[in-house]
Order: sequence, then C-alpha cells, then structure tokens
Amino acid sequence: MLVVIAPYSLKYSSQNCNLGATRKMDFFLSLLARLEHKIVLVNTAHAEEVWQKREEYTCRIGDASVREIVLRKYPVRSIGKLLNLFEVGAVAREIAQDGEPTLIWTYNAYAFEALLARALKRRFNMPFVFEFEDWAMARRKWHPKSFTDLLAWRYLLPEPDLCLAVNRSLLKRERRRSGCDAQLCPGVVSAALIDACIRQPAFSDKRRNQVVVGYFGTLSIEKGAERLLELVEHLGDDFVFHVSGNGPLAEEFERLSARHHNFFYHGFVDEDAVYELMANCDVLLNPHKPIEAMGDGVFPFKVIEYVASGRLVVSTSLPDANLAAAFKSIVFVEHDKASIVSVLNAARQIYEHRRPRIETAVADVRRRFGEQGLLQTLSDVVVASRDVETGQIEAGTLELIEQQRRTAPEATP
Repeated sequence: MLVVIAPYSLKYSSQNCNLGATRKMDFFLSLLARLEHKIVLVNTAHAEEVWQKREEYTCRIGDASVREIVLRKYPVRSIGKLLNLFEVGAVAREIAQDGEPTLIWTYNAYAFEALLARALKRRFNMPFVFEFEDWAMARRKWHPKSFTDLLAWRYLLPEPDLCLAVNRSLLKRERRRSGCDAQLCPGVVSAALIDACIRQPAFSDKRRNQVVVGYFGTLSIEKGAERLLELVEHLGDDFVFHVSGNGPLAEEFERLSARHHNFFYHGFVDEDAVYELMANCDVLLNPHKPIEAMGDGVFPFKVIEYVASGRLVVSTSLPDANLAAAFKSIVFVEHDKASIVSVLNAARQIYEHRRPRIETAVADVRRRFGEQGLLQTLSDVVVASRDVETGQIEAGTLELIEQQRRTAPEATP
C-alpha cells in the first residue's frame, strides 16, 4: 500500500486549480499504480469553503484501487487549514486500518503534509519520497501560513529516501537540510503528449500563412497570462492563438475570444485535449513573471512539456534546473510585450535556425523525464523496501527495471 499526501483530488479533478501540478500528480499516480495496486490518497486541498466532515471515496487509476481521504472543510479556508493540523493523528490511524504502508509520498512540505509524513514514518519506518515543488516563501513572504510551512519543512519533515526537486535551488536547500538523495525533476513527459506531437510537426505545410501560438496553464498575472491579452490585440491575422486553463483572468480571455476570430479560449479541458492543442501549435509561450523575485522557489512545469513537444518555446528567464540542452533550444525574452512580439514575427525563421537544438532538447527531456526513466527511479525506492514483496509489483515492470540496470552506463563522478 502506497500513501500519497497532496492538495489534489482524483475523484473531483475539476477542483484541482493548479493545472501544472494536477498533470504532474496525474502522471506520478499513474506510475505508482503500476508499482502497487493499493493506494491511499490524502486530499489536503480544502477546495471549498463549506462545513464538511472528513469524507472518503474509492476511485481507480489503471489497475490500482485508490482510497481518497478528504480532510474536513470549514467556511473560512485559512482557519480550516489550521484546524486540519489537528486531524493528523486520526488520519494516520485511518490509514493504518488498511494495513502497513510500503511508501509515503508528499507533494511539498506544507504543514499538514509534513506532520502526517512524520507520524507515518515514525509508526511504520517505510521509504519516503518528497516532491519539492515550491519554496514556502516564494509567493507570500509575510503570510503566517508561509512561516508555518517553512518551519514544518525545516524541523518536522522526515529525511526523505528520495527528493524530487523542481530546480537546483530547492535541491540544494533540501540537501543542506537533510543530506538526502535529491534529484532534479522540473517536469514530466507523458507518452500521450509524445504521441500527439509526433503526428503533427510544428510549422507544417498545411498552414504556411499563419503561425499558431499556444499557452496552456493557469490564467493569472503571476504566470504572465496577461501578456497573451496584449499580444492578441497587437498582432494581426497572421497569428492564431489557442489558450486553455482557468484562473483569475478567465473571464477576460472569454471576452477576448468573442471579439477576435483568430483567438480560441478552450477553458478547462482534460489532459488529452491539452496535448492535442499543444500539437496543433507552432510556438508555445511561457511568459511567467520573473522567478528571481520569488527566490527561485518555483519552476513552470509546462516548460518541460513545451520542450518535449518539439515546438518553438518562447520563455522569460528560468531558474537553474540542469537543463542545458533544453535551455539552448528555448528563446528567452524579457517580461514585456515588445520582446515577445519581435520573436513571434520571426518565429518560422528562428525555428528553422534552432531546429537541431530543438531536436536534441526533445530527446533529452523525453529520456530524463518520460515514463520509463521516472518509473525506474521510483521503482528503485519501492523495491529497496524490505517490506515490499516481489509479487506486489508487476513482473513486466521488474523485468524492465532489471534490464535497464544491467544496460545503464555507470555514472561518472
């Protein structure tokens, strides 16, 4: 049995407001379901401000049965998140009723996640994987919850057996804190994305007279989505825009879509639809506001998908994530309209000039962050647990892992 603790719902996926984080959790859950057929998901999102007792649902992902435990909800979310901390003991006991866990997984070191991971680690002493996605002080430096989460990470979170850090800054912080085995994982690449993009190459002959530009993510100022609104008003009919996602700016995107025949706002769509939309684009935009101002505490998940798609990627500056090949393929711009417009006006020529770099980057990120590579990483942690019997893992998966171990080159110092 695997235990996943995250602000994420499998039962009600439309409540997952952070689209990048949702796709990443979807990806990892699908991999974990291939290693273990029994999963407990503790949903810590507090997605609604209502009175609601702790609830449970049973879902399926692949061949695995997922028991989703939803924490209590309260009319005021900030107070509810604080009160949720008093549920740690009860939730730990409920999990124990299903048997002895073989792995704990937490999405970030939020206070509840850290406390529950600590309680389960003390009780069962099983392997622990820490997915380090955001620095606690990146967005709200003076908020009480940010300080609470920071203290929980620093003093309460158990030492992970594996930390998957979103960039090098967070990786170094966790290594200094715990000395654990930490690896970079700024994003993931789904097989469905690869399949969609192979079928539709960028800048195809079908649309020689237009450049198709895409943005797929949260519609907020932090993500730079307001730049899309400016670009559509500025650029002419030589460009077509596709946008999907939700967020504070969604209504403005809806109004813009009604006014412009070359702008298509698709709203919130499922993962497969997002990949088909990406594959229909020539250029993919990441206009995120400067991450340096956020203490290099985040990394836009969609950038890895963008690079893996084989499109021309236009992005504002990004923190170090050991992505030399990918960074060489990306066109970096300032966080202003003029910089982006100048690149879009020459997008076809830039793509042809950078095509060898783009193809190298595609191969690199698909190998490092695709299903096969990350499945091996996770399997190493699960198989290393003396509590996991070989029969609990698919024979084909073990055969694949052992074959990869035998053929993998030795790491160089």
